[in-house]
Amino acid sequence: MVACKQPSPNQNLEFKESVQRVRQAILGLREEEKEVFLLRQNGDLTYEQIAEMRHVPVGTVKTQMRCALDNLRKLLQ
Repeated sequence: MVACKQPSPNQNLEFKESVQRVRQAILGLREEEKEVFLLRQNGDLTYEQIAEMRHVPVGTVKTQMRCALDNLRKLLQ
């Protein structure tokens, strides 16, 4: 039998702080970047599905996603 190692209180706190930082960073995105990012990551939609839903070209969705990821990287450094 393998025992599950429980995270330490410090590890739990660090994880919660990391999650909060990511949430704050996502809230800091421009509205269209946030929408594309969340639809892609949480909604598990393809770029084509997002483009159809938002009535924009697929290239626009990809550009907005790239901008969202670039901004998240900057905000989370």
